[in-house]
Amino acid sequence: MVYLPTSVRTFLVGPLMVAAWSVLALSGTAAAQTVVLNHPTQVTDTAIRSGSYTNTNFDGQVLATGRSIDPAFERRSVIKFDTANWISPGSAVKSATLTLTVKSGLGASGAARTISIYREPSPFQESQATWVLRQNGARWSTAGGDHAALAGQVAARNTPGSKVTLDVTDIVQNTVAGDYGSRYTRFLLLDAGAAAQDSYRVFYSSEESNIALRPTLTVVLGSGTTESATGTTSTIKVLQWNIAQGHGQDGKSNIDRVVAFVAAQMPHVISFNEINHYASASADMPKLIADKLRAKTGKTWTYHWVQKWGAASGEGECVMTRLGIDAKDDFLLSAQRSIAMARLNINGRIVDVFSTHLDASSSATRVAQVKQLVTWSAAQPQQRIVAGDFNGWPGTAEVNEMLKTHIDGWAAAKAKGTAVAYPANPDGNTRNTRIDYVWASKGATALVVTKAQVFDTRDSSGKKPSDHNPLIVTIQVK
Repeated sequence: MVYLPTSVRTFLVGPLMVAAWSVLALSGTAAAQTVVLNHPTQVTDTAIRSGSYTNTNFDGQVLATGRSIDPAFERRSVIKFDTANWISPGSAVKSATLTLTVKSGLGASGAARTISIYREPSPFQESQATWVLRQNGARWSTAGGDHAALAGQVAARNTPGSKVTLDVTDIVQNTVAGDYGSRYTRFLLLDAGAAAQDSYRVFYSSEESNIALRPTLTVVLGSGTTESATGTTSTIKVLQWNIAQGHGQDGKSNIDRVVAFVAAQMPHVISFNEINHYASASADMPKLIADKLRAKTGKTWTYHWVQKWGAASGEGECVMTRLGIDAKDDFLLSAQRSIAMARLNINGRIVDVFSTHLDASSSATRVAQVKQLVTWSAAQPQQRIVAGDFNGWPGTAEVNEMLKTHIDGWAAAKAKGTAVAYPANPDGNTRNTRIDYVWASKGATALVVTKAQVFDTRDSSGKKPSDHNPLIVTIQVK
């Protein structure tokens, strides 16, 4: 693909496309460009529907979402924006906004439904996609469309012509950077509320003749490049996951499934608990995972691992990242527990990330360990992020002790309305309850939690690669 100068490209597309591509020169030495994608050559989309419509393709019609106990009325939509051909590889994405326009809906006048918008990891053809198929006879991994990271949620009213907008900067940044393999930006829309007749919402599609009503992705580009291994990103995704010593709930190794999940979500930094390291190459999980991730993502993943009780091999904690590690440290807690620390450089800021796993049997022991953790980590420079399996749920003494000095990422996102799990787990439990956390130090003034998500990793037989659900907290580094 040859990327023409913007002035030439704007001229070539002609009057029909001028509204779909605009270049705005901003004041200052660094020029910014605004790319608006909303022409049918830049956007493809379709609704998909369950029940008796499972095999029906709805291309060329409206987009729709709906939640119903009757499968025939369950509706979702998939959208793809051509960021692969309209934005040059390595472009610096300063911001990206998705805009949809409501055409109609059911329910009381002005009533709103919560629509979850996810990154769609799987390619699809709008003329072929159905509830079960995505393209060329290939099936979705999960019927109803696959979905990876949550982009966010919007309140869609049933008022014709009303707009819903969502900041999707981090997903577009990673897509343009090639982190997901394909450089096309894809989304899945689904209703996140309870099943109800008035959940039905209709949105204009890319085939709408009025360009102002079509799905639109507005991307502001700046000088420089997107995120790289040196850490030039302004938003980081922190994954916390206890991977259960390499055993899935089906008794099989979970390493490839762990790698597949990480590659699909592309967090910037990971806190792994119950991750084993032994002298045998086949039992060195940190290295195995890092090597497999490098092969799958094309990124170099580095890590710092420490054993729970300080020896050279066994079960331990690990901080792994694709941004590069500036410094490492570790600390032994009481009762044979430990902390691994890795220092990152994010936009010129120090960000220290800690991974720990507290005692499983005693709340009093966990309180003592939290105090040790807080004291030791406070000697490290800001900004500080702590993640781990705390074996204590909200309201316990150990969690309350941690709250004295740290912000609970899930709770902060929930207060903003941006904490999401899945229908069977609305409270975001990471095991039988919520015991895995991503914390930001209250002194970390440059860290702002923007959203959080707990993921459903069950396969078709209901088994998970670990007895813990993975948690991702997205944090803006100002």
